[in-house]
Amino acid sequence: MKRIIIALFLLAGFFGAASAQEKGWEHSISLSAGQFQEGTLLNYDTGLSLKLGYGLAYQFTEQFSVKSGIAYRIDMESPIKAFTYEGSDYDVFEFIEVPLIARYHTKGHLVLGLGPVFAFCTNNDTYYIDPNPHSPLNGRKKIKDFYAGLQPSIMYQWKHFSIGIEATYGLMDVKLNHGLTTGSKYLHQVMCSAAYRF
Repeated sequence: MKRIIIALFLLAGFFGAASAQEKGWEHSISLSAGQFQEGTLLNYDTGLSLKLGYGLAYQFTEQFSVKSGIAYRIDMESPIKAFTYEGSDYDVFEFIEVPLIARYHTKGHLVLGLGPVFAFCTNNDTYYIDPNPHSPLNGRKKIKDFYAGLQPSIMYQWKHFSIGIEATYGLMDVKLNHGLTTGSKYLHQVMCSAAYRF
């Protein structure tokens, strides 16, 4: 009898936790791919951006939730755009992202999101000036180790799945000139995203 009572308490706790998670917390695993843009609005290069992320959201009301999490992102400049004054190599950067997104859930299945995202560069590309192997820029980092951006998104949710578009607009000039060159570099992405929610 004692074992039955303990088992009932454990079952009640399990279903209670599951119910609380359904009402409040939500986890997700997402995969995103799209265009990467670096430079300024008038002078930029493009490439491919890929992202794998884990999300944790809390539903405050039927219409409002907040989502954070962590993601790994890689940005690769197109080799076609590689031959710039920075050298004959093309840029490849890797980041860890931490977003904080406020979300509005419509009466349908659409979810609109907006909030800051903080990006930490974990693999920084370096300058290589091919015509000048003795350039003082060679071997130095191309961008700063941290920047912040603004991330709008629109997602369609259905059962355990969501699909949509998210963008990141870089708010900070990340280029490292090292006192040897000029110009600015802002990083932006527009990606299609698919996620499994649980």
